[in-house]
Amino acid sequence: MVARAMVVLLLLACVTISGSAWAISERELLNNPEQIHDLLADEKIAFEEVPNPHWRADACVACHLEKAEEDDKMPPLRTTDYNGLCGNCHDPSLVAEYIHAVDIEAPDEFLDRMSEDFLAALDRGGGVLTCIACHDLPVHCDESSFEQAEINPLFFRGGPYSSRTDLCFNCHDPEDYERYNPHDQVTDEGELDTEQCFFCHNVTPNRSAAKSIEDVTFNVVEDLKQLCTGCHPYSPHPGGSWFGATGNKIGGGPDHLKVPPEKIRRRLEVMEAKSGAVMPREPGTGSIFCATCHNPHERGVQFLRKADVGADGYKRLRRGKFEICLACHEM
Repeated sequence: MVARAMVVLLLLACVTISGSAWAISERELLNNPEQIHDLLADEKIAFEEVPNPHWRADACVACHLEKAEEDDKMPPLRTTDYNGLCGNCHDPSLVAEYIHAVDIEAPDEFLDRMSEDFLAALDRGGGVLTCIACHDLPVHCDESSFEQAEINPLFFRGGPYSSRTDLCFNCHDPEDYERYNPHDQVTDEGELDTEQCFFCHNVTPNRSAAKSIEDVTFNVVEDLKQLCTGCHPYSPHPGGSWFGATGNKIGGGPDHLKVPPEKIRRRLEVMEAKSGAVMPREPGTGSIFCATCHNPHERGVQFLRKADVGADGYKRLRRGKFEICLACHEM
């Protein structure tokens, strides 16, 4: 019994230290990256045990046949198949199904947009798109560039970028991917674009006669937040999931899109009168909805001055970003 207990304890210790009973070291995985997928499939290693060779000076062998020497050119790669090389650790299906297609030729209009750096990467990949078209691998190999890991962690070619889509526009024309903006309601000549009204309203509101939300009609009969959540799917709102004092993400944050308690309703009405800015509630239900705090109109669309407050401002808030909460809540 004692001997059997000792065996069990040793096995448990092995699992605790390595994450699996096979105790395959990180160095073994780096030296044999082509075995990683099989080891995962056979449950000999856990996903969390797959080492990350990027931005490390001691993990060159994951991609190269040997470690680079100082003042020497980069040693040869394990394979000239760049996609296969990355696929040793990364799930190849993600490339085609989620991020970007590979092994395809770029259309001439894309080639005309590409910089010399992108064109050279395309050429190194055999004239077709490979992982290195967007990911500049040598950057994460050069220790002098390691400080870039904080600002360009995925070593995007030409990075860092303020937005990931900025990388895409090295090839793609941004005008082809512009989202429809229902808030763009005034023409360059300063006239109301009445076609835009129909995104929310079933008839063009009479702007000179409308004095409140009760004077206009909408495309939905109830639950007016549906007009917004098709493009802004944040729930619960504001902010969706939120962060606690420890920095940990907490689900189920406060949901403001509901009928407010009587105390909140009374304060909102008082503060609305004091601020000179309307904060409309949903007709019929009295529920707070997106346009209670955010003005969906472009500046000048609404003739009523207090209904125009917040248009085109910070997040279209009807009160300042520090005052908006005080419209309902006391400090």
